[in-house]
Amino acid sequence: MQLFLIPVTIGNYQATVEAFMQKHIRGPKQTFTFVMIVTHLLSSILSMGTVAIVLSILGDSIKRQVKDATRFSATAVTRGFTLGTLWAPGAATIFLISTVTKVGWTQLFIPCLILGLLGLLLAYLMEYNQPYMRIQPVTTNTKQQTRFTEHASLVSLVAAVIALLILSFVLMESKVVSSMNAVTLSGLLIVLIWVTALGLKPTTGQTAFKFALKKASLDYWQHGIASGAALAPFFVGIGTFTYGFQHSTISSELTHALAPSFAHLGWLLIVLIPIIVVLVSLIGIHPLASVALIGKIIMTMHIALSPLLIALSLNIGSVVAYMLSPFAGIVMIVATLLHVSSATVSVRWNWQFCLIFLVLSLGVATLLSLIF
Repeated sequence: MQLFLIPVTIGNYQATVEAFMQKHIRGPKQTFTFVMIVTHLLSSILSMGTVAIVLSILGDSIKRQVKDATRFSATAVTRGFTLGTLWAPGAATIFLISTVTKVGWTQLFIPCLILGLLGLLLAYLMEYNQPYMRIQPVTTNTKQQTRFTEHASLVSLVAAVIALLILSFVLMESKVVSSMNAVTLSGLLIVLIWVTALGLKPTTGQTAFKFALKKASLDYWQHGIASGAALAPFFVGIGTFTYGFQHSTISSELTHALAPSFAHLGWLLIVLIPIIVVLVSLIGIHPLASVALIGKIIMTMHIALSPLLIALSLNIGSVVAYMLSPFAGIVMIVATLLHVSSATVSVRWNWQFCLIFLVLSLGVATLLSLIF
């Protein structure tokens, strides 16, 4: 998904988002919504690279609109980003959950998208009455009407995300390739088409385009490949650990020991799953590892619960863990960029949202499992 950094850089979409915000976004409430939506949207294609882009592009605008810009930015970005991992086709968590529970991404997408939108709405409502959300910004004279063509690049950014989702869905349903390969192939095709379209624009000179392409490729190498290589040992370690656990005697013994207790829990197990994932993440174990282990144990027990509901419960637990754990990657990145402690970003500013979202989303997930 980091390949999307190339067309985003070539098209100068960062400046487009900033210009749109300056013209149309007025007041803390609108700014909070806009920042969350932009982060949510970009996280589906740029993953962790979204955080630095959003905070660098919109940081000054946020400071002009909001008094407590640090907390405002932290809550908007962490919630927007983590809720995007619920449904994004390139998210490692949803791919892992799909693998463990045997519930395909195409079946998970709509329920998870609904949960993501529910989370965005809840995040807005919970921040609505905060003191810094009541302070009105200094108004400036700007035109209220803007032609569609002025923000065509912003529209194309949204179109690229939609195209990625549709193409991934089609490839998965046709079973041409595996689910993860479908996402990779879709992303590659969308990027190639996108870059080609940018090069063919009448307003783009070939010399300028080649220069922009070279610069974007360099940025991708430095911030995409390099960051991916830095995380590679981590994911290899998780994969090795998970594989070893699945084929060890510990897995069999835990399954045998926990099966009777879990079997008697019934529907309460759906509540217990995310709680375990969150508690384990608080002691430093990454949610990917706990999701893989817990999902494997539960799925081998043949408990009479919908696999979709188990998958949604695991996904909800991972999202809450990403937001609440001081050791989560997204929290540490936001805390570093905003110069605050990771515990402040996660526990102090997000614990209430995490608790309410956990309860509310589990109830909605139960209903969705009966529909889908």
